[in-house]
Amino acid sequence: MGWVMMSERELNRVEVLSQVVQGQMSAVTAADVLALSRRQVHRLLKRFGTDGPAAILNADEKAA
Repeated sequence: MGWVMMSERELNRVEVLSQVVQGQMSAVTAADVLALSRRQVHRLLKRFGTDGPAAILNADEKAA
């Protein structure tokens, strides 16, 4: 397996989404922390649940 480069923003998203998945943070709080809508956080959570951290890379690439 190779190295994957993630920006500080992507790493922050992974950390926050992990906290939501573990029940340590609500999706509403995550939306505030990430400056996203609740709907976008739920979309990210769905992708994060199926693809893991790679979903964050793909999400940011699609937004660019």
